[in-house]
Amino acid sequence: MPEQHDRADSLSAVLRIAVTLLTAGAFFGLSFVFVGPAAGPPARAQSAGQTVIGEKCQDCHENIVQSFALDLHGKSAKFLNDSLDAKCERCHGDGRKHIRTRKAADIINPAKLEAGRANESCLQCHSRDRELFDWRGGQHERTDMSCLSCHSAHHARAPEAMLASINEAEGCFSCHKEQRKAQYQRSTHLFRTENRLVKVGCASCHNPHGGEGRKQLRASSPNGLCYQCHADKRGPFLWEHDPVQQDCMTCHTAHGSNQASLLVRRSHQLCQQCHIHLVPRHSNVAGFSVFTFNRGCVNCHSQIHGSNHPSGKTFTR
Repeated sequence: MPEQHDRADSLSAVLRIAVTLLTAGAFFGLSFVFVGPAAGPPARAQSAGQTVIGEKCQDCHENIVQSFALDLHGKSAKFLNDSLDAKCERCHGDGRKHIRTRKAADIINPAKLEAGRANESCLQCHSRDRELFDWRGGQHERTDMSCLSCHSAHHARAPEAMLASINEAEGCFSCHKEQRKAQYQRSTHLFRTENRLVKVGCASCHNPHGGEGRKQLRASSPNGLCYQCHADKRGPFLWEHDPVQQDCMTCHTAHGSNQASLLVRRSHQLCQQCHIHLVPRHSNVAGFSVFTFNRGCVNCHSQIHGSNHPSGKTFTR
């Protein structure tokens, strides 16, 4: 009898061990089922990451290849498979001979091409951009400017639009030096916030790639452009001031002025250009004409852009 009890105890111990092993196996098997697939994508991502744009170029141009993957052009090459993918060959041509000889003469460098040929390398993708519809025949193209005069594909100093300068204004001021002072004049359109963030920039009014109006404006006329922000001056008015309807630039300057409200000169002097015959009709006080007091004419003629008041013929109300 004792021997039978020992056998029973041995069998029960073996069964407990078997059950434990089966339970553990089932647990790890389920863990493999649920955990295994989650661990799969990193392996696939790693294998996909081995396909590098410019892989054959990185032996000599490692920094450019690495930074290119983070640029807008590099991202397009990674996710697009059509004619818009910006790979090295798109701008630099077939580089097999250059890789073999390591000579600069065996590769196309748009930065060293004449403006027309350099522009064509960009326009093969960007000719369908709305901003560039008027580039051909535009003022900048006629002055033999290249896309690379303002932009840089590999060494951009401003991520916005891949600019070669630190910001948009500095790029424009490098040629349009007379407009730089406008930032610091009494009244200016090129104003910034207290954090130095540009609220109105050159491209707010001008299209550097070609515009509808003169001076590459984004509207067909200066008034049409001004009314986009100053809609209250558009009218129609019951009593209209002719110079206002003809051209805002008759009285205002667009970029900056040492006078208030971007006026081309002091208020009373500006009015006297057309209304000098009205000077005798205003009384003099201590030898000074009322034209010269404070704001001058607009002290009384406050609605100078136009009036809808029945008695506003002289823009006084």
